[in-house]
Amino acid sequence: MSSEERETKKSNASVEAGAEKIIGYYKRQAWALKVFDKIEQDSVVEDGKNVILVSSIIQSNNDLFFPAFIRINTKEAGKVEGAYLILEEEESFQLLPLEKALEEYKLDELVPFKYRTLEKIEGDQFQVNWPEFS
Repeated sequence: MSSEERETKKSNASVEAGAEKIIGYYKRQAWALKVFDKIEQDSVVEDGKNVILVSSIIQSNNDLFFPAFIRINTKEAGKVEGAYLILEEEESFQLLPLEKALEEYKLDELVPFKYRTLEKIEGDQFQVNWPEFS
């Protein structure tokens, strides 16, 4: 087996193993919230012009909770432009785009979902029930 084949095999194995490392599937949102205690990042971070990345909790359609980061457009009244689940890898965390999670990890139970940001976002008209899920 060539080194390239070994690397491809390793890569495929890590993708399969990664499905087990998606942080979430909690029955209580408090457990999802505790994940952010381990991540050294502000709960609201600039992510481009008029876009912020916000620490959030996603509630799946089967009432399980996932910690996530959601991209919100502040110029468009809080429109969600993307969501990222959190993967735990040894000593670090990685962000997994929601689209990729749905496609590669078959997380169909995740959508449709509700979400809430950890902090109130000024001008966000989409989170009508904050701090409850919208």
